[in-house]
Amino acid sequence: MSIVPTNPGQDDNPSATAAESGTNLSDETLAERAYRVIEDQIIRLVLPPGLRLTEQELASRLDIGRTPVREALQRLVNDGLVVVFPRKGIAVSVVNPLDVLMALEVRTVLERLLAAAAARRAGPQSRAELGALLEQLAAAAEAGDHDRFVELDRAIYHRLGEMASNPFLVRALAPLEAMARRARYYFLRNDDLTEPARLHRTMIGHVLAGESAAAETASDALMDYLRGGIKRTVVGM
Repeated sequence: MSIVPTNPGQDDNPSATAAESGTNLSDETLAERAYRVIEDQIIRLVLPPGLRLTEQELASRLDIGRTPVREALQRLVNDGLVVVFPRKGIAVSVVNPLDVLMALEVRTVLERLLAAAAARRAGPQSRAELGALLEQLAAAAEAGDHDRFVELDRAIYHRLGEMASNPFLVRALAPLEAMARRARYYFLRNDDLTEPARLHRTMIGHVLAGESAAAETASDALMDYLRGGIKRTVVGM
């Protein structure tokens, strides 16, 4: 079952978040920048599911050459966020709730590993930085700032990945987390942020305390919340 959104992201001007190119930047750097900006616009529904466009149109939106855009699109195809139609351009992939739920099954297992590894391996500085991000997340939740909440959620998982010191785990999680962030915008954008903030605080609290088993259990609770919210929203559509 595929669903096409009736209310895409609030930003009607995708170029507003486009990266600026510079003459001293390498193609590799530009490709990374293109990837980051396109991924962000897909996740925030600025580029809505089902939208069709060409490499040239994307390059013009971002003010970046076609070669780095092409490299970025290859990564986004692997992430499941873009579909390529040979000689016809590309399309932003539709949001399929069944796909999202199946991805959450895998993510649940990997997130347990991430939380436990971070709890075991993190040093004092990493714990302090994670605690600071948690406080910012709580403030965003209290303010009802969904965009900031998702941004900080991503920063927290990036920090957990560094703390876990397992690049294979981080690479396996990356596309699943991108899918989950887009699902949050698509299905849960109007949800109150109090409960997810509380679940984050519980899980991260166990990580900061070095309690790996409790961190795994708390991570499961957070994944259960996401799963339940998506199912509830789909039934109500």
